[in-house]
Amino acid sequence: MHIYKSGSALSELTDRFRQIPFLKGFTAHQLKEILNASRMITYEADELIIPEGVFGDRLYVLLSGKVRVTKNRMPVAVLDQSGEVFGELSALGDETRTASVFATETTWCLELNPGALQNLPPAERDACYALLYRFIAQVIAERLRKTTDELAMAARELETTRRKLAELRRNAGQESFDEALDLAIDQLRRTKEKLTQLGREAEAPAPVPAVE
Repeated sequence: MHIYKSGSALSELTDRFRQIPFLKGFTAHQLKEILNASRMITYEADELIIPEGVFGDRLYVLLSGKVRVTKNRMPVAVLDQSGEVFGELSALGDETRTASVFATETTWCLELNPGALQNLPPAERDACYALLYRFIAQVIAERLRKTTDELAMAARELETTRRKLAELRRNAGQESFDEALDLAIDQLRRTKEKLTQLGREAEAPAPVPAVE
């Protein structure tokens, strides 16, 4: 990890960062306050950016490069588009990180400190938090939509497999093989039920935290 710019040196680049969709809604003054408490960091390949299971209060904007997201050491997603945001739940308060994020190549990130908004006058601060929460809600909704699509596809594939296994069972005629197939079909049924439940949860609208 190498800190390229931070504090006042970073806030001098306000106009440049306002081109990022996530930051477009903030005024120059609001963004300057955020950048004054933030950092531009570069990571090398396989370097850990966010560790799973620890508390965090920073969110990140991908400027260039690529990162992979893992949960319990299993791959979850790859982010490679400039302007993509990750670690966004930290903006809602100190939250335990639910996944790890690694750089997969030389990667530049903007590490933002939403807590810097507390330095603004109350009315301006509340407006900034409203913008921040609205954007986070949009990010979460889009990710849930993709998850729902993937769950639906997995459910269809499971159903196809179930039908083929059932047909094979009817044609097998071997008791031991029949029992093994029964177990496989039962496992597929339980997995499908879990996927269906996850799909229903993913389709539920993400709550937008109230601004106090």
